[in-house]
Amino acid sequence: MTDISEPRERRPMLPAANWSAVAPALRSRNFRLFWFGQSLSLIGTSLQVLAEGYLIYQLTQSTLWLGMVPFFALLPVVPISFLGGVLIDRVPRRKLIIATQIGLMAQAAIFAILTLTGRINQWHILVLYSVFGALLAIDHPARRAFLVDLVRRDELANAVALNATSFNVSSLAGYALSGLLIATIGVGGTMLINAATYLFPVFALAAIRVPDIGQDTVRTPFKAALSEGIVTLWRRPSILATISLMAIAGGLAWPVFGMMPAFAKDVLKVGSVGLGLLMAAGALGSVLGTWVVAKLGVHRRGRSLAGASLLLPLLVMGFALTKNMLQACLLLVALGLVLLVLQSLTITLVQINIPDRVRGRVMSVYSLLHAGSDTGANLLIGGAAVFLTLPLALGLGGLAALIYALALAVAVPSARRLD
Repeated sequence: MTDISEPRERRPMLPAANWSAVAPALRSRNFRLFWFGQSLSLIGTSLQVLAEGYLIYQLTQSTLWLGMVPFFALLPVVPISFLGGVLIDRVPRRKLIIATQIGLMAQAAIFAILTLTGRINQWHILVLYSVFGALLAIDHPARRAFLVDLVRRDELANAVALNATSFNVSSLAGYALSGLLIATIGVGGTMLINAATYLFPVFALAAIRVPDIGQDTVRTPFKAALSEGIVTLWRRPSILATISLMAIAGGLAWPVFGMMPAFAKDVLKVGSVGLGLLMAAGALGSVLGTWVVAKLGVHRRGRSLAGASLLLPLLVMGFALTKNMLQACLLLVALGLVLLVLQSLTITLVQINIPDRVRGRVMSVYSLLHAGSDTGANLLIGGAAVFLTLPLALGLGGLAALIYALALAVAVPSARRLD
């Protein structure tokens, strides 16, 4: 396994800010560039997501299309994830991410131009969403694998937590701005802003200084290399168990946020302002989660992960029972915090316990399971809510996650000993 404990760059002292208090990873110039560029781009992505949903419903007047179009983004993920994993390990990661970001910028620009010129129709949307999903199938695991090139080993958990927080806070900002932008400059103009935001990570990546080399020097035959990520995890049951905890416990918690519009309206009886407050509470929890991960340090991560996987389902069941806005907000803060801790510790434990030469392939499997579990859980809970009630469906999902976490703690005790 490649040693990632040594610093990747010389770091000047930063007296103006106490980076080590909550965000030690930000002491790295390379990580700061990567993180700020990504955060600004994620705001644009959130603008795009809401604008596209608005456009789809405007064109089709169909809730079926609202659910079907994101599915097309998921279709290319399965085959391309395995191909992309090999590519991530054999091509310099920084250059690969620049290429995917330019591809995403081109996709967003085409979407914007078709919308602004009035030529957009349903088949354009399906094709563009498929291209979007294909590019993300390479981009997401490449960015996760790239983290080990930017920070030291003892800063990796904090870097992962900061990434997750960036996603949540940037999404919150993007969703807040999107309504105003759609009302003032229209859907096409909003999409054009998203295309422009991809320039931030491209320029940031261009300024990052790391060795541009591929990590897989063994050069396993291509057919064998495709499955090497899965084989690596199969031979490490404690790591595989860790990922499965994230997929099941984290996946069955995600519908709390995915089903929030319906829960806010039908259970809590609040409107759009209340919905915004509920989502903001979850984002606040993720910010606090960054601080918690920093305080956990580098010891007993496996035990902390096991604790988070047991606490998270209990919070989901508690949320399902509440009908009070204040209680719901407090529970969502806790949910956002524990969910971030669970995801951050999972990625960190995977990153520090796998060989660097297969890192891209393993992270591709992780990204596939992450996307599939979140999407599948939303579909499962949403479907169950049609026949049951939404609170009951969420509660049963939490119960299933709790049973799985307890069973895994008994079946694979070695996962708790990971650091």
